[in-house]
Amino acid sequence: MPSHLLFPLFSSFIFVFGMMLVKRATARGASPWTGTFLANLWLGLMWSIPALISGRVVPSDAWLQAAIIGGLFVLGQLFTYLAFQYGDVSVATPIFGVKVLMVAALGAVLAGDHVPVRMWIAAVLATAGVVLVQSTARAAVIASGQTDRRRLTVVMAMVAALALSLFDVLLQKWGPRWNSREFLPVAFAATAGLSCLFLPWVDRPQKLIQIHALPWMLAGTFLMALQAVSMSWALATYGDAARVNIVYALRGLWGVGLAWILSRWFNSSEAFLPPKIMLLRLLGAVLLTAAVIIALSRLL
Repeated sequence: MPSHLLFPLFSSFIFVFGMMLVKRATARGASPWTGTFLANLWLGLMWSIPALISGRVVPSDAWLQAAIIGGLFVLGQLFTYLAFQYGDVSVATPIFGVKVLMVAALGAVLAGDHVPVRMWIAAVLATAGVVLVQSTARAAVIASGQTDRRRLTVVMAMVAALALSLFDVLLQKWGPRWNSREFLPVAFAATAGLSCLFLPWVDRPQKLIQIHALPWMLAGTFLMALQAVSMSWALATYGDAARVNIVYALRGLWGVGLAWILSRWFNSSEAFLPPKIMLLRLLGAVLLTAAVIIALSRLL
């Protein structure tokens, strides 16, 4: 595995842990707007450190590009948190795997990338895994007796995947033109600034304390920001968006496995689902893993 693919591998683990913590906070009554705002605030703070150390950011010629990238990230983050509010971690996370196909297609159209045959095979496999995982949602709703909101989960996750796919492709296209340490602080400063528009809907600290959600929300959003730093650094510095996203799609496998194993500790709905449903979700996640192996191979 090329060393730069360790960044999305790291992010795929951290994403699942972060979202499980945030999911616990939202289950206690915290707003997804709060999660979006805090995660993006963390991001702005993290990326301000390189700018403060070097004392330099990209010239103003790059600021519009950085603002567009920052805006797409805000949109993707918001719909990610909404998807997890309406659905299980083990359903929403694998659905984000469709981002693999979106990045490959958008990269070919917008960035003029040549996409090898193995990438398309991997993308189709990943999408099949997403479809299989999603097909268990109706059975899960019937088993749990919950209100059927699976369509909202799917729609929110798909919109998030599209926005973040555009983010990845444009970051790969524009980022290498500039020094990553100078470009990314401006992009994520725009992300943090745009997230301030959500303040009217963000929970006040007193409410989060009252509903015992503050530690979960702070820890979860910090991890979400950390994994985003890792992904954005890989894309802006090394490009290779197609393979980066196929490795990142492994979060679907971790999302099913960890959500199942830790469901009782996190008090999530996966704890009450029949094993058959979780096994089908795991099978879909295995297809995502096969997609990663094919994408990294040199056989096609």
